[in-house]
Amino acid sequence: MLTQRTAVQGLEVPVEIWGSSSETLVFLPGLGAHPRYYRKGLERLAHDLRIVVPDLSFRSHRRLPSNPLGYLAIVQQIALDLAPDAVWSGHSFGGLLALMSDRPAIACAPSVPAQVSLPRMFSRALRLQLREVLGREGRNGFVYAPRIMVDYVSAALLRPGSLFPPVGSLRTAPGSYRPSTPRAVVYISARDELYREADYDSYFLSTPGADVTDAGSHKPQLEVITLADCHDWPSLHPERFATRLWDSHQRIMAA
Repeated sequence: MLTQRTAVQGLEVPVEIWGSSSETLVFLPGLGAHPRYYRKGLERLAHDLRIVVPDLSFRSHRRLPSNPLGYLAIVQQIALDLAPDAVWSGHSFGGLLALMSDRPAIACAPSVPAQVSLPRMFSRALRLQLREVLGREGRNGFVYAPRIMVDYVSAALLRPGSLFPPVGSLRTAPGSYRPSTPRAVVYISARDELYREADYDSYFLSTPGADVTDAGSHKPQLEVITLADCHDWPSLHPERFATRLWDSHQRIMAA
């Protein structure tokens, strides 16, 4: 893994580059999450793909965009320089950005616009972290959950302007921040603590012209696959992360 710094829109963005394949994947972590939380999966995936991972985490920046469009503009510039022909992928907030791009995408438990109050959204996130700390989502949760909780609490206390505006920007109509990707594989978690099935239905069904189908169709589409995992499976289960992203990448490239 190599790390280089890219200047874009007034930010110095660390960018991790994994692997040396001729096929490149852009991967976008969740809101404020450092790439370190995905490195076990990225290391596996780097055997087959070159991976470009912008670090837009709370740990690395004191100032960050206030909404998905601001984040998208930064990643688009980085991808234009380092991975112009890549498939985009992402987890949670990063999954939403991947769907909003004009590139083929893989979205893992994507964040979506939902008119849910901030207290309710934060209570959902707290329940998620408690399940992970208690070991109900596997042993990796013992390590992951406390660290990500520290990142979010620190951002809330020290840099609230980086945390609350982008979270609040998602409290909007389901038709906001629509997918622009020509084709995507979307992994929905049946046990997602942050988003409900109705939230996803409202978002995807409000997208004009979207062909939301099950796996197997050969038409341009949003291919939605429901998993039995929790919201944070890309960080907690690196082997599943690597396998699913590789399989999805190959299906997208074949199409």
